Amino acid sequence: MKKGIGGMFASTKEFLESGMDKVSKFFISDDVAKASMVLAAWITAADGKVKDSEIEETEKFIHEVDFLKDMDKDKLTKEYRKWCKQFVKDPDDALVYALTEITPLIHRPEAVNAVQLAFRIAKADNDASEKEMKVVNKACHFLGVTCSGETGCVLAD
Repeated sequence: MKKGIGGMFASTKEFLESGMDKVSKFFISDDVAKASMVLAAWITAADGKVKDSEIEETEKFIHEVDFLKDMDKDKLTKEYRKWCKQFVKDPDDALVYALTEITPLIHRPEAVNAVQLAFRIAKADNDASEKEMKVVNKACHFLGVTCSGETGCVLAD
C-alpha cells in the first residue's frame, strides 16, 4: 500500500512538473518573441529614422525564424512597429523600458538569432551606421552574445 501511494505521488509530481514546464515554455517563448521585436526596434531606430528596408527585413525575419513559427505574426509586427515609434519619439525613455523588455533573451539561444537580425537591420539600407553598430555591440554585451561578424554569433561562456 505504501509503495502504491508513494508511486501515485511520484507520478502526480512528475505529471505536474511536466505540465508546468510546458506552460513556462509557452510564456518564455512569448516573452522571448516580444524581446526580439523590442531589440529589432532599438536597432531600427538607432539612427533616428525608421526605413522601409529595415521594416521589411524584420518582417521577413518574423516569418523565417524557427522560434517564432507558432507565434502570431501580426501581433509581433504590431509590437515591433509600436516600439519603433516609441524609440523615434523618445529614445532615452524607450531605452530604459526596452532594456527591461529584452532581458528574457539574456544568455538564451534565441539571443543569437535576435543579434543576427540586428545585423541584418543595420545593413538593410546598405549603410550600417556607426550608431546602429554601437547598438548592436551594446545588445551583444547585454545579452551575452559574442560575434565575429553577422553570421559568427554565439552565446558567450
